[in-house]
Amino acid sequence: MLIAVIIINLILSLVFFFVAWRLWKLKQTMNQVTKAILNSDRVTYDVLHATPAALAKGELGTRNLRTQYQQVELQLLRLRQIVQLLSLGQTAWVRRSILKRRPRKQKLSRTL
Repeated sequence: MLIAVIIINLILSLVFFFVAWRLWKLKQTMNQVTKAILNSDRVTYDVLHATPAALAKGELGTRNLRTQYQQVELQLLRLRQIVQLLSLGQTAWVRRSILKRRPRKQKLSRTL
């Protein structure tokens, strides 16, 4: 009977030793996972921490660019108007020059 108790104790000890070893391995794995999660959290925080400032800076740049674009559009509109006026003046000048060069027909007087 004593031998049976010793064998049962030995078997139980081996089973519990195996369970303890598996728990120790699980603890190591959990520590590695925890370190990886904390590291990725730290890296993500470092990357995303500057995001609001960068977005605000980009928004300000976009606003400034829109303002400059509107100013350029106004300048372009004025330039088009000037070019149209110059073109109209050139057309009038050319017509006037053509009319000056062409000899005028003398009117025939009708006498009765």
